[in-house]
Amino acid sequence: MKKALTIIVNVLLLAGVLFSLSFTSSREKELLCTEVRINMKDTLNAGFLKQVDIENALIIREAEVLGYPISNINIRSLEEKLLDIAYISNAEIYSNLSGVLNVDVVQRRPLVRIITSKQRTYYLDREGYIFPGTAGFTPHVLIANGYFTEDKHLQEVKALYELKENDDYKEWTDALKLASFIQENPFWKSQIVQIYRNSKGDFELIPRVGAHQIIFGDVNDLEMKFKKLKTLYDEGFKYEGWNKYEKINLKYNNQVICTKR
Repeated sequence: MKKALTIIVNVLLLAGVLFSLSFTSSREKELLCTEVRINMKDTLNAGFLKQVDIENALIIREAEVLGYPISNINIRSLEEKLLDIAYISNAEIYSNLSGVLNVDVVQRRPLVRIITSKQRTYYLDREGYIFPGTAGFTPHVLIANGYFTEDKHLQEVKALYELKENDDYKEWTDALKLASFIQENPFWKSQIVQIYRNSKGDFELIPRVGAHQIIFGDVNDLEMKFKKLKTLYDEGFKYEGWNKYEKINLKYNNQVICTKR
């Protein structure tokens, strides 16, 4: 008798669950999108886009969103459209039972700002993704300017790895490598305010403290060059002062050439 009663109870419970699921599924199919709620992440360090830009991309360009059944909205397609925007690194869209379509957007965080000889501005993030500047937002990041290749190939790609077969763009990758090293070291992040690539293809560093020009050369032996420079700062400038030298040349192996004023 108890066994039969247990079976009946389990059957009733299962029927209740199936009915509930069926009711919920039916309700979800009829649920209309009443609101698009944009959640922007880390707008202090990455403010290239505003909520209205995302809303326009989803609501204006995609007519069948607000007021349409949630079940009919192709969420994956909307996410892909957002990811096509150069400033966005991640986008997740999901709905709730109130008809709200939540849109979580993570913007790319620029690591270095590159200004070409044509005075065009581009930003690179840590992964080497390329995105243009905007009039409404200028992040406080390291600047690299001077002689950087800029032609139609740059407009056709999203990231530097797509240009890896093009040697003309090697300086972009090298500038990113140099900027990454500077940003990861607290002392150099504070001391180096600008990178310049001169007409000979050498990188020069502009310091915050001291009126000297640092000729860095290429990015080969990058760590060793910074080590030599730090030794000069710690051991040489302590006695000679920060403004005695006009140029500090780190291009050559195993030596630092200082030119007095």
